[in-house]
Amino acid sequence: MVLRSLKAKILLIVIIAVVVIEGVFLYLNIRSLSRQILDKTEEEAFNLSETIRLSIRNAMIKDRRDEYQRIIDDVAQRKGIVEVRIFNKQGEITVSSDSTKVGTVVDKKAEACYGCHREDEAKVLLPSDSKTRIYHTEKQSLLGLINPIYNEASCYPCHPKTLNVLGVLDTTISLEDFEKERAQIYNRMMISGIVSVIILSFLLSLLLTRFINRPIGKLLAATKTAARGNLDQSVSIRSHDELGELSESFNNMILELKRSRNAIEDWTQTLEHRVQERTQELQQVQDQLVRAGKMAALGELAAGVAHEINNPLTGVLTFSSLILKKMDETHPWKKDLENIVQQTTRCRNIVRGLLDFARQRKPDKKDWDIHTLLDRTVTLVENQARFQNIKIVKEFKTGIPMLLVDGDQILQVFMNIIINAADAMAAGNGGTLTIKTNNKDGFAEVSFTDTGCGMTKENLSKLFAPFFTTKEIGKGTGLGLAISYGIIQGHGGDIEVESQVGKGSTFRIKLPIEKQDQTAEGKAHSA
Repeated sequence: MVLRSLKAKILLIVIIAVVVIEGVFLYLNIRSLSRQILDKTEEEAFNLSETIRLSIRNAMIKDRRDEYQRIIDDVAQRKGIVEVRIFNKQGEITVSSDSTKVGTVVDKKAEACYGCHREDEAKVLLPSDSKTRIYHTEKQSLLGLINPIYNEASCYPCHPKTLNVLGVLDTTISLEDFEKERAQIYNRMMISGIVSVIILSFLLSLLLTRFINRPIGKLLAATKTAARGNLDQSVSIRSHDELGELSESFNNMILELKRSRNAIEDWTQTLEHRVQERTQELQQVQDQLVRAGKMAALGELAAGVAHEINNPLTGVLTFSSLILKKMDETHPWKKDLENIVQQTTRCRNIVRGLLDFARQRKPDKKDWDIHTLLDRTVTLVENQARFQNIKIVKEFKTGIPMLLVDGDQILQVFMNIIINAADAMAAGNGGTLTIKTNNKDGFAEVSFTDTGCGMTKENLSKLFAPFFTTKEIGKGTGLGLAISYGIIQGHGGDIEVESQVGKGSTFRIKLPIEKQDQTAEGKAHSA
């Protein structure tokens, strides 16, 4: 699990590389130092041997055996000197710091003699590296140095001139101090190597944590957070290397993802809004179709009913009016006849409304200014008693083009709506009727807002149904708004109603604004 970490992998690889390099360096360094110490030891041994040879030279020339034996014994007492001996050409030990070996013959095939006698005949002149030898006993390692004693002119009185080598001075030195020093060097270097590896690993771990592990950890955490859908974040890595570039690229990616998600959310909201709008439009169209179907059926029924009762009502009204004119004021039937005439007249008006509703004529469209039609309507009604406590406010927008409409029918619609508004405000002892015009989305919009009693949602859904009225019995036929709705539909427009109980109602009429080229084309086609 630990090796899955990038930091652990890098640290392990670096430690292995450092250990290998450090090991090679330690091996070469220890080997070099050991060689230097050994060379120094050999040099000191050679100097010692040469000193002994020169010291005993005079004693040997004068053949003072006790004197050079004493010198050899004194030298052998020094620390590290194992043995000093002299043997002749035949290998017989003539002088030795170990008196027990005097007179014995050395084995020429022994390890100590191998440097000179590795071949059958002994070498007279030895190279410097062949004068020393290192060999091992059961107790310790030893360094042996042979220093030939050559035949000189001063030696001729006692030795023949034909002899080149009179004997050999053999000095044996213990390598215990050398082994100890080499072991100390080895231990010091091993400890320093281990400490350096530990320190280097610690520093490398800190550097990896600071410059690699932490930035990667931040990027990894941010990536996981972004995967869970949280894009409100950024990674701050202040470095000018690849990790800094990676964090900047990650932040740019997060910004792009956030923009894309916001765009998708905005588009989704827009799409939902458009779907709602289209659904409302379809619902309105469906309601209009249902309403149109109901009105068509009611129109056929109304036409049949009106045709059947119109003639009898006319006869009743005519004869009742004639009798009423001939009757004296004191006649007891006069009030009854007046009531008959009044109710018959009301029935005739209802029948006429039914006929108008059932036989709505095709609009005779001409160019009209919508404000002119509104002014005419207000002029016709403002002096009526029902408008005494009602303030009419006009808020007309300038620049509305001429409308191709049937002026009489539109005037009738405005009249019905204004009168209904006045009746709604009559119960509250007056109010304010605000008439506004506007030009919006290719339609001329006329709104009538009153401060009357308002209507419930239940009544709004039945508002344009024939014979539906909120007025008292005898004060309305319930056909005015139904006829008005049919007229506006016939002009390609629409009527919208908003109402709150106790606050008032707003009737909004929308009539299409036809362009000049379409108007001219329609006139030419009619001609």
